[in-house]
Amino acid sequence: MSLFEFIVGMISVIFALSIAQLLLGVADLLQQGARVRFFLPHALWVMNLFLLTFLHWWSLWTFRELSWNFGMFFYSLIGPSLMFFACTMISPRNTATIDVDLSDYFLRVRKWFLSIYALLMIFFSFDGPLFGTEPLLNELRTVQLSIVLISLLGVVSANRRFHTAASVCVLLILCVGVFIRFLPGQ
Repeated sequence: MSLFEFIVGMISVIFALSIAQLLLGVADLLQQGARVRFFLPHALWVMNLFLLTFLHWWSLWTFRELSWNFGMFFYSLIGPSLMFFACTMISPRNTATIDVDLSDYFLRVRKWFLSIYALLMIFFSFDGPLFGTEPLLNELRTVQLSIVLISLLGVVSANRRFHTAASVCVLLILCVGVFIRFLPGQ
């Protein structure tokens, strides 16, 4: 096993735990049925995290030819760890014993969740430039900076309409990022 395979394996475990958090959270909410009051931004942020987890995992392929050191390994674990925390924050706990209003829940956790999400995007913005696989300034930075700004605005706003628009915008921006980063032939 190469060092790269070991590192990707470690990162994959953290990403798998992140996806497990999301899926368990959704399954728990679905099991509660009518006791859960749906909130579109919550559902869209779950989708955003799901997509972002797979996008970052796939982008690790660009690091396969690097000569890894401990600093690079440590830095590469920060983003996935933040991803795990974000996935945990967005998933309510102990829903079997209470009625869950996802609007109230999301607005209660939004400051921590969106702060972590913004920090996560910042870390993902710098791994390529730090490791020498892409320039600091490229078309993907606009996508990442836009998501950071929307996330930070969400930290300070408790407006439900803003959060609906913000979660839709982030999903659309992530989709644009997919086309920028992963178009065939890129």
